[in-house]
Amino acid sequence: MSEADPTYDEAMQRLETIVSQLERGGLNLEATMALFEEGTALLARCQSELDEVEGRIAELTLDEAEALVEES
Repeated sequence: MSEADPTYDEAMQRLETIVSQLERGGLNLEATMALFEEGTALLARCQSELDEVEGRIAELTLDEAEALVEES
């Protein structure tokens, strides 16, 4: 991740702002598309990060379960 990339929390806050702006309306087509594209990219990044964390949690859980079985 580069320094320019927002943290997960920053990306989610920006997504909330984008959704509010889009729901409020009143934007021209170009501005709407720009916000939609930005939101889509942020959503994909957040989903990727969540998938990574989920995988790490699953791995840790499996490691812990295996350790319990070995102790038995």
